[in-house]
Amino acid sequence: MARYQPGRAGAIERLLDLVETRCAGPAPRVLDVGGGTGTLCARLLERLPRAEPTLLDLDPVMLTIAASALPSSVEVVRADLRDPGWHERLPRTGYDAVLAVMALHYLPPGRLTELYAELAGLVRPGGLLATVDDMPDAAASGTRPVVLDDGEVSWAGWWEQVAEDPTLGPAAAERARLFAGSPSAEWHPPAAWHLRALGAGPFDDIGVAWRDGDQAAVVAFKSR
Repeated sequence: MARYQPGRAGAIERLLDLVETRCAGPAPRVLDVGGGTGTLCARLLERLPRAEPTLLDLDPVMLTIAASALPSSVEVVRADLRDPGWHERLPRTGYDAVLAVMALHYLPPGRLTELYAELAGLVRPGGLLATVDDMPDAAASGTRPVVLDDGEVSWAGWWEQVAEDPTLGPAAAERARLFAGSPSAEWHPPAAWHLRALGAGPFDDIGVAWRDGDQAAVVAFKSR
């Protein structure tokens, strides 16, 4: 999936650097919000084999791929972040790191503000919450375009293949029913908006950890 989201792989590595340096111990509990096919969780376990990851998503196609690709040590949870009771499906009540990589822009501003408060309540003392997404800035160089090599299938073409796949096809049909009539909000506010929204929570240190064109990471740390 990384080829369809330029900068995703690098963002994951930078977030895991934060997890390694800021979370105590070799077995951090990590919640991957909107984790998709599980690339973050897989890389987390490569770097920290004793980590305790939870992947959360709603998309049946992504969850099917994740469940087949990830080891059993990863808790794979289906939940709808539009529902304020989504966190009741989680296997744990506290996490050392709550991470969202290019996953929250489909929520409208009011719901995203509420979600940040809900996510903050899941962060343990000494832990962190981080979100990476397009956060336009007047001085930024813009979003990197998707560049495919010759012969690589487009994003639309990938979904056509999924629909025809004997294993993923039923999940794709369920996905179409699930998201019918509820398009993505495609809400991409500047980083300052995220800073204000997270500033209302129980965090002591909030800032932009890095920026790569329009893509930026906002990270909030909770004191011990």
